[in-house]
Amino acid sequence: MCQLGAEAALKREVAREHPELRSAFARPGLVTWKSGAPIAADFALRAVFARAHAAALGSVKSVDEVLALAAAVAHGRRMRLHVFSRDAHKVGEEPRDHDALVAGEEAAMRAALFAADRARFLEGELAAPGDPVLDVILARGEPHFVGHHVHARGRSPHAGGRWPVTVPPESPSRAFRKLEEAIAWSGATPSRGQVAVEIGSAPGGASHALLLRGLTVTGIDPGEMAEVVLASPHFRHVKMPLAEVTPELLPKRVDWLLMDVHLAPQVALHAVRGLVSAFRHSLRGVFFTLKLNDWSMADKIPSFLSRMTEMGLVDVRATQLPGNRQEIFASGAGARSRAAYKK
Repeated sequence: MCQLGAEAALKREVAREHPELRSAFARPGLVTWKSGAPIAADFALRAVFARAHAAALGSVKSVDEVLALAAAVAHGRRMRLHVFSRDAHKVGEEPRDHDALVAGEEAAMRAALFAADRARFLEGELAAPGDPVLDVILARGEPHFVGHHVHARGRSPHAGGRWPVTVPPESPSRAFRKLEEAIAWSGATPSRGQVAVEIGSAPGGASHALLLRGLTVTGIDPGEMAEVVLASPHFRHVKMPLAEVTPELLPKRVDWLLMDVHLAPQVALHAVRGLVSAFRHSLRGVFFTLKLNDWSMADKIPSFLSRMTEMGLVDVRATQLPGNRQEIFASGAGARSRAAYKK
């Protein structure tokens, strides 16, 4: 499973990371590969653009066929059931009623499977490490696609690699959702009393999310911030480009550094390098959104992550979050987190 439009980038990534796999059946938002050896349920696909992955079992048209495939791989164990839909629209371009319609279709399939063989499945959707999971992928007007995997840390425990986020109605932008997904995926813990600096903060979606978590936030952006953000006594707006910001305008201690700017990734990473160095002794981690102005830039992701490692960050990782458009999210831990790990 991948974002609509990311299929070619995912194929190139898998060709580089898993040369033993050969491209096979593909549909918008769904790509499959063949292997000379059987694919185990605990196979870990190394791919930034893969939102969810599983060992494929095949396509089906009925509930009975889904249950037959489940019985073949369950080996007597109850399975966690994940039912989810392929992307039908690009991120941010979904029709107004899209989410409710998709949720209804997924709930109907889940209910039908439970009604047909409730003893086959574990209660609840949330997967725990070690759970065998049956993945049922829906696409309107087409056969369903079925796979299975064993849940492990580092994967979303929710169906389809999602990270459920409730965006408050007053949120200034989609950046609220992206940041909350990023926090859930990374396992980071921005919390009350900590300090964050956000580069490219306008109009304030991510800043709003941090403020609701109880952080103090400095936003760097020449653009206008939303009133809901400016009204907080814990927010300060540095209304200028990053290149013009001087040290005295920033907090002396920073726990979290965020960046989401409309610059090429190599330019953005060069621009933020100085701040990572300046806050190196207090920094717990970074949240960087890197724009892929052209899909060919996806091939350079390993070099982007290497640049982050060269800044002194550790556990540098990247993914394409459900809320990302033509962009990726990258995280890394700073010196403060490394000290905590050593303890």
